[in-house]
Amino acid sequence: MIHIINRISSTNAWLSSYFTDIGDIAIAREQIRGKGRGNRVWESSLGGLYFSIISSSHLLLPFIIGISVIQALAGLENRLRLKWPNDIILDGKKVGGILCEDDGKHAVAGIGINLNNTPSFPESTNLASIGYDMDEYRFLESFFMVFRENLQRSNKDIISRFRDYDCLLGRDIYWDGVTGIAKSINSDGSLEVLSDDKLVNLYSEDVHLE
Repeated sequence: MIHIINRISSTNAWLSSYFTDIGDIAIAREQIRGKGRGNRVWESSLGGLYFSIISSSHLLLPFIIGISVIQALAGLENRLRLKWPNDIILDGKKVGGILCEDDGKHAVAGIGINLNNTPSFPESTNLASIGYDMDEYRFLESFFMVFRENLQRSNKDIISRFRDYDCLLGRDIYWDGVTGIAKSINSDGSLEVLSDDKLVNLYSEDVHLE
């Protein structure tokens, strides 16, 4: 079932409380308490697209969502990248984000995309900045189709496709005051980094390009 709401606290929170079936969807024009990773606020003013979907649990769900978003944004494949583990990047700036929450049985995946809203962070952007006029209905129709297809792919295939869009591998990064070179993505979705001549696996850290 698709629920369309004008103004809501958070599509993830609402759907977590009221969903009845796998595939239930909540779409909002505005969120007043949009959530990002680590309990951070996700700016969700009018002009963006904010939606959540109930899915079966999957270890690589953020990757599947990210790949599906890029595939559904027709014509932008060469300008969009994915930043491990859950950022959508347009020409080097963040244009969207993903938040997956899992209770062990089901997962709720939230997606926020900046369309013509103006994000306050200088490292963020929107699709309007490049003259991209997105038809929300067509995007959502395409997204849900490719999402269902990608959900059936093997973990190996999902990681391979994520690497095709990744913007970190081979580059200098830092997190929590530590620096290293992003080397690979492991089968469990962790990021393998070479730091001080040792391989380190990152699972949920905030990673930044040097």
